[in-house]
Amino acid sequence: MNKKELLKAKVLKQQEIVNGARAAGRGLTAEEQAEFDTLQREIDALKAEIAKDEGNTQTLTETERAIQAERQRVSEVIALCRDFEEDPSEYIRSGVTVDQVRAKILEKLKAERKPSPAPVPDVRIEKEEVDKFRAAASDAILLRGGIKLDKPADGAKDLRGMKLRDLAIECLSRAGRPNAHRLDNDTLFREALSPDSQFASILSNAVNKTMATAYNAARPTYQVWTGRGSNPDFKAATHYQISEAGELVKMTQSGEFKFDEMTDQGVSKAVATFGREFGMTRQALINDDIGILTRVPEAYVRAASRGINKLVYQMLGSNPAIYDGIALFHANHKNLASSGGAIATATVSAGRAAMRKQKNLRGKETLNIGPAFLIVPASLETQAQQFIVSIADPTGANSNVANVFRNSLVIVADAELDDYSETSWYLAASPADIDTIEVTYLNGNDMPILESQVGFDFLGIKWRIYIDYGVTVLDYRGLYKNPGA
Repeated sequence: MNKKELLKAKVLKQQEIVNGARAAGRGLTAEEQAEFDTLQREIDALKAEIAKDEGNTQTLTETERAIQAERQRVSEVIALCRDFEEDPSEYIRSGVTVDQVRAKILEKLKAERKPSPAPVPDVRIEKEEVDKFRAAASDAILLRGGIKLDKPADGAKDLRGMKLRDLAIECLSRAGRPNAHRLDNDTLFREALSPDSQFASILSNAVNKTMATAYNAARPTYQVWTGRGSNPDFKAATHYQISEAGELVKMTQSGEFKFDEMTDQGVSKAVATFGREFGMTRQALINDDIGILTRVPEAYVRAASRGINKLVYQMLGSNPAIYDGIALFHANHKNLASSGGAIATATVSAGRAAMRKQKNLRGKETLNIGPAFLIVPASLETQAQQFIVSIADPTGANSNVANVFRNSLVIVADAELDDYSETSWYLAASPADIDTIEVTYLNGNDMPILESQVGFDFLGIKWRIYIDYGVTVLDYRGLYKNPGA
């Protein structure tokens, strides 16, 4: 093998070493680098000998230049990746230039070092915690005030020992107010009662719960026997009574049908607003008077129910003129006993018969509606109970005569009627059978509404409680009155 062939073999060997490292995606190992350098020295020596033999300097062949360029590229790629702690394997294998490697590394660094957005707090979790604390604090106030709760909120029993000042400090501290515990009473409650504050919300929530508890516990007697309606607004609405249909008549031979026209009667009903205002003053807050948050709302809820109750029985006791211009109980309405009498078989029987004989609007249909309720003033409650529960006729001389009205009527006794008469008693049909007196609410809401206000002109917090309702006689046919004796 001559010198040129030997030179070519050594160059090919170098190419083989470089190709092997490139295929493996790595730089030359120490052994490969040493072998490559040895081959390079031998190549340089052979080139010098060949040039001397031929008497001139031969330029590098294309293969040799390619090998040197690849060697240079691999070395620079490895050095660049080492500086940035990058793996050079993929860059060496893909054959990209050093400039391309540098650009890719810079692009990657920009992406990695891009400022990350600030962490967004979990608003839902934070809101849940606020709601839990508000519920627990509100129930703690109720427990302190002696309100019985079936299921107090979690943590309520742990907070029930906190006074209003302690609660205000806790609310301000949770809101980020430093040194809230060092504030004097005036400053503390003024800051704690700012609009939309958690402390004000807790107080209002406690008042609302007190109202709901009192409302559910209230049992006004009017609810037992009156109807319930709804108006969408404060404008007077018309309630229509539709007359009975005419009886079907026998057809003639000509088969001609006779036209029958039904009639109706409209009754106007409307609602109005009834309300009051109360508040927790600066003095009450400082004195830790939680009775204002419990006893006062209870009293106003009872007052709201009492107001409706009073209006309902006013309709019975005062006997006002109704939609047709005639008194509710009148001989023309055939719902007033001709003479007064005590509660007895004969008098109640007469009332029942009068109710059953009532006619519809056109006077063609007998309603045949019986009484479901015996309504009496407190003065007649015992007499009514004796009459209804007695097995034998309490007014008969013979004890073997059965009491036909035993347990047939529901007794409704209310002292509101005593202001009008202590002897009059009434019969009423079920509202499911016929309209009598209706309590109408705005949008059907029979629960008093509570609104709060923290104002500049009031050192504390104010609430107003109101309810929208109206009481209307819709029909007299389901009611009967006996003046008593």
